[in-house]
Amino acid sequence: MTSAASWRTRTAARTAAVLLTALTVAGLAGTSASAAAVPVVTCPSSSCTSLVTGLGEPVDAAYDTRDNAYLTYQNGELRTVNLVTGARSTVATGLGNLRGIALDGTGSAYVGDFDGNLREVDLATGQQRLLASGLGALHAIAHSGTTIYATGGSGKLYEVKESGTVRVVASGLGLSQGIAVDGRGGAYTADMFTGRILRTDLTTGATRTVATQFYEPTSISVAADGQVYFAVGNEVTRLNPDTGVGTQVASVRGLNFFAFKLDRNGNAYTTQVTGTGSLWKIANLVPRR
Repeated sequence: MTSAASWRTRTAARTAAVLLTALTVAGLAGTSASAAAVPVVTCPSSSCTSLVTGLGEPVDAAYDTRDNAYLTYQNGELRTVNLVTGARSTVATGLGNLRGIALDGTGSAYVGDFDGNLREVDLATGQQRLLASGLGALHAIAHSGTTIYATGGSGKLYEVKESGTVRVVASGLGLSQGIAVDGRGGAYTADMFTGRILRTDLTTGATRTVATQFYEPTSISVAADGQVYFAVGNEVTRLNPDTGVGTQVASVRGLNFFAFKLDRNGNAYTTQVTGTGSLWKIANLVPRR
């Protein structure tokens, strides 16, 4: 199976012309903005700033409400860095070939690895607890209430309780590098193989296709406005989950990123996938309403 690092390399290598062609083919039916009208975000600039450098090659990141980022690495390390002071430390090691991460807001992180293990890590002590294993390569993690949701390389969406109980919510979802829970009983995933944006009912497992034909979508998030945001290369799209209409909201220039995550205020955080590794903030990527 292709690793997350190779996906990042492929994404970073694409030219802007190829990206725009792919988006034109995708159609973005019903979009009111043309490609020429898409807001351009230039990095660096007043709206796109580098917060921390020298991070190496993190695979995924999660952010708390105290300006800390938690980064996963393929060598099994979980590291933290403060976005204001730049202070950094290693939280835990020996966690396997790490992929996704989610925080529960009460002092724990949940990390998944390429060998199908899901672990809980105490962020204060670094102690780890194996919650589940044998799940297949795990790519994306989300936490809601007392439940962890994870996407597997076999196209499955797993529900794992903090007690360790595992349930397969749905299958046939393809390869999704991101997962977003909407707070209304649903989870959104983006299939990089087929370009589908999917919504799965977390109770019944029923899955519906919200949109299709996007070229290798990543970084899916649900914002405070209830809309779904994801990236296609360096182009950010807002998707109305009820109508399936997609609108390009930003074209990020000067920054090769694989994934971004939105905070409650509509700011995006992402890691640069080339160079020595840096973490960036894109302010007000999602306009406040």
